Amino acid sequence: MNRKDDTTMTDPLIGVSPAYVISRFGDRFTAEQMAAGLEDVAAMGFGGFQPEVFHRADLSDWQKRGASLVARQSRTLGLQATQFVAHFMLHAFSSPQQLENATTLDDIQVVIDIVACFDGCRIITVPLGLFGAAEADSTGETGDHFRRFRDRIGRLAEVVSAAGCRMALEIMPGSVIGGIDGYMRLCNDLGPDAPGINFDTGHAWAAGEDILRIPERLGKQILGTHLCDNFGHENLSLRPGAGSIDWPQLVRALMATPYDGAWDIEIICPPERCREEYGQAYHFMTSQIQPATAPLSAR
Repeated sequence: MNRKDDTTMTDPLIGVSPAYVISRFGDRFTAEQMAAGLEDVAAMGFGGFQPEVFHRADLSDWQKRGASLVARQSRTLGLQATQFVAHFMLHAFSSPQQLENATTLDDIQVVIDIVACFDGCRIITVPLGLFGAAEADSTGETGDHFRRFRDRIGRLAEVVSAAGCRMALEIMPGSVIGGIDGYMRLCNDLGPDAPGINFDTGHAWAAGEDILRIPERLGKQILGTHLCDNFGHENLSLRPGAGSIDWPQLVRALMATPYDGAWDIEIICPPERCREEYGQAYHFMTSQIQPATAPLSAR
């Protein structure tokens, strides 16, 4: 997918993030609703999707039957599961107290069982949301919080790797590791065992990151994408092209890396606008990606 050899090009895989199902059915969506929503995803021309468990209470049901149901539907429709998003694990890294919670090792084993239902899906994304340290310890123990997070996420990444998968982190504004600089520190500490990144353009842009340099800085650490837009001051998930991100430059920057995964679109919108928003985003991203993948001789 990236332009490493001008004589051998493949069509980009453009998919949807779990935001598609959330926009249609809310965050209490069932496996049946996700399976039903995939029909529209395929009809719009998308080739991939991201299964997700949003609430931990749904984890057991997905392990027992939900994952198999969605996987069967995806095979019927010819859709590829590009990554699994363990959204429910966001809370496990939201406070100093949660960093001491040992349940994540059990949870990640269940997630690994779920992911095994999806052919070719080997990326498990763990979101890092707002970290709520008390004001009194937010400065004095910042280093300690980071170290505890590092040790815990490193152990989880080892378990995921032993199962033949890769862990990716989705970094939201205000997370326990801060932003891309904190992630680079994590990589330096953990070395080759460090988890990769799910590059969420909306989170990075809203956090004030130098978004056009992220692909170059992270390179092969980018394992997946959530492609969305905003105006750089509020963490919105608008369709690509509806905010202020420079998409032609960003696409070229990502194409220049070793990244060869899916280009998954993430939009949060009212259910009545879901098909229109995602349809427009599909055509927009296609118009951005295809010129960058074309051989030089065809330009």
